[in-house]
Formats: sequence, C-alpha cells, structure tokens
Amino acid sequence: MSTLSIVTDVRGAASVVTVSGRVDSETAPQLDSALAQLAAGGQNKIVLDLKGVDYMSSAGLRSIVKAAQAAQKSGGELRLAAVSDSVEVVLRTVGMLQMFKLYTTSGEAANF
Repeated sequence: MSTLSIVTDVRGAASVVTVSGRVDSETAPQLDSALAQLAAGGQNKIVLDLKGVDYMSSAGLRSIVKAAQAAQKSGGELRLAAVSDSVEVVLRTVGMLQMFKLYTTSGEAANF
C-alpha cells in the first residue's frame, strides 16, 4: 500500500503544500483533492514542496498539471520547490521542466 502525506501551510499570499511519500495511481486522488480544495477556496498562488516525494507516476504529474492550469486560469501560479532528484528526472523525461518554475526552497518559492 502506498503512503502519502500532504500538509498545507499558508505563508503570506501563498499556500505551501508539502508532499511526502509516493504519488502514484493509488495516492494521486488525495493530491488532486487537496489541490482542488485550494482552488475552490480561491487560493491561486500555490507552492508544491516535493522534497519528500520519492516516486511520482503519470497520475501525479496529471494532478500537478491540472492544479497549475486551475491556478493560471484564475490569475495565479503553481511553483515547484525542493524537487527531489527522482521527480526531477521524471519531469525532465516527459518534457515538463519548462512548464514550471523550480525553486530550491519553499520559502523562496512562496515569495510571490
């Protein structure tokens, strides 16, 4: 069974979502739900802190893209912070690195 931890913290104008564990077809709906709740609440400046993510499947990538599109549609942005090496390899492999701004820390990314 896959495990996923999602903790959301508001820092100024940004919602920082710290994700840890595996993001796969089993756990991606949890991430979808957490990100959709932010959008429903009017939060469109989102930072995804991914330093604790050790695996991300296409289902996880889909969740991130969907949230990024929702944020952009309402005039905001989704930023990625502390991307683990394994996730960066996946993003690079599927050609998604240019879609997102990558930051070293969530604090740096949350400075909108």
